[in-house]
Amino acid sequence: MEDKLKVINFLQDFGCAKLEHLQKLFEEKNNNFKNILNSTMISKKGDIFVHNTKSIDDKMLIALDILCKYKNRLSKYYLGYEPVVITFLTKENLLYHIIVADEENKKGIVKLVNTYPNSISKADKLILVFPDELELENIECKIEFLYCTYPGYEILNE
Repeated sequence: MEDKLKVINFLQDFGCAKLEHLQKLFEEKNNNFKNILNSTMISKKGDIFVHNTKSIDDKMLIALDILCKYKNRLSKYYLGYEPVVITFLTKENLLYHIIVADEENKKGIVKLVNTYPNSISKADKLILVFPDELELENIECKIEFLYCTYPGYEILNE
């Protein structure tokens, strides 16, 4: 029951998650998480679980994909403040912000990143996720960042 509540609380905070996200983040590879559907708070659309007070958020799903790639290094994670989707702390005590851009806001995200730390709370590293590689040359950020593209999650700078 306590584990079920943790998953429901996670979905309440983050809004939505794919089955694979829940399996990885809660370390339950063989769980299909159907037990949380018994509650009136969670519904499922395809392989995406959604809290009934939220809607499917593509940026959140992309940020969760990235977060899962860091699962073995995670100490804790939580929602960020716009434009940051998720902030997480690693076991090495490094603070990361995941920022996801889409076609409509990618120029604005570049402007915000270039004015760091005035427009984004402090972090040790940024993970910038864009739909294409076109904005990489426009980023002049004062801290270390990874620039990757989705849906393939290819890192374009190291």
